[in-house]
Amino acid sequence: MRHGPVIRRFFALSWLILTAFLAVEGRTQQHSSESRQQAPEGKPLVLLIGLDGFRADYLARGHAPVLQSLAQQGLLVKGLVPVFPSLTFPNHISLVTGVHPGQHGIVNNNMRDPMRSERFRLGSSAVMQDPFWWSEAKPIWTTLKRQGKRSATLFWPGSEVRIQGLQPDHWLPYEHGMSHEKRVELLLQWLDRPDEDRADFATIYFSDVDSMGHAKGPDSEEVNRAIAKVDASIASLMAGLQKLGLLARTSFVIAADHGMRFVPMVNTIDAEAITAKFPKVRWEWFGATSGLDLNGEDEAALLARLNAEPHLRCWPKAALPSRLGLAAHRRAPDLVCLAAPGYSVAPNRFKPGPLGQHGFDPEDEQMHGLLIVSGHRIRPSRLDLVSVLDVYPLLCALLGIRGEPHQGSDRLVQAGLLTKMP
Repeated sequence: MRHGPVIRRFFALSWLILTAFLAVEGRTQQHSSESRQQAPEGKPLVLLIGLDGFRADYLARGHAPVLQSLAQQGLLVKGLVPVFPSLTFPNHISLVTGVHPGQHGIVNNNMRDPMRSERFRLGSSAVMQDPFWWSEAKPIWTTLKRQGKRSATLFWPGSEVRIQGLQPDHWLPYEHGMSHEKRVELLLQWLDRPDEDRADFATIYFSDVDSMGHAKGPDSEEVNRAIAKVDASIASLMAGLQKLGLLARTSFVIAADHGMRFVPMVNTIDAEAITAKFPKVRWEWFGATSGLDLNGEDEAALLARLNAEPHLRCWPKAALPSRLGLAAHRRAPDLVCLAAPGYSVAPNRFKPGPLGQHGFDPEDEQMHGLLIVSGHRIRPSRLDLVSVLDVYPLLCALLGIRGEPHQGSDRLVQAGLLTKMP
């Protein structure tokens, strides 16, 4: 496989740091898997790395040697199946709560609540920091706080606000423009403290792969460069943990919220044309997952018109298939639609969506994200498909806490965890 000069530079950095990491790990591989993972002295660290839009099959492209090494030494799943809708905020909150959006309340990146005039939307600091929107969620950092443990989140949806009066010990409002280098540096600063003051659980988030997937499509060279960039940043983070004496004590949970699919512009479904004879209808959501409020229009007639579209399937929200798990939440519009893979609803044919999109049926293979669990107390293992909801019970087991009621299974715990925390 040929690599461009930018990817080669990231490779050089990744391999330099990876060599040092392998020197540490290689000495342990002569022992049995149990003795290999004997706990070093000091408090362990559980590090959740969020890779937005990193589709599961991206790993096989060969641009991420550090991630590939972590996968070889740890637990790798064929695909991490997102919750519905397969969008960023709903899945990030499901990762840290173990419940569907219909239970934690973040049902879309952009939504309306009948109890509020202001709309929830990405990029609005007012809604990001308004407890009203997040009050139904019980993210893991609130559970940690109640059980006497510490957390540091850089960045994660919901961490900017007090939920049930609780917040991570270290957090920042989201800064999309903050460089990878600054993110790594800042997280390492937060972790550079005595065990009694240091976080038990930390997060770091990288959005580049998702951004390039949207802008240029999932098969683009720009996505490949973003993969290499993220990999080099993880290498830098591991080097910093090694300097702090934390690398051997760190359990890495590297998770993508969803995948990405190419959507040709000619596959745009024209929302304006569909509802031209239903003037009171208000479209609330656009994209692969779309939704409408009736506003007094006839439900049966509108559903018949929507479902006459060959690449669209729509339901009243109360009649959504149970496997989608959204339920009839008040923040979901009256009718919810799913586009066929490769199609997307846009306001009209002159305003198509981006080249790369997600939000498709979670069962669509191209919606499946990456999941690697590696490092301290993790044994090499392989699993087929695993739900986003299964990550939460694994995090709880690694942290030795009593989790909140959740909808995940213990498949990851059984497959990858050597020993539970006392």
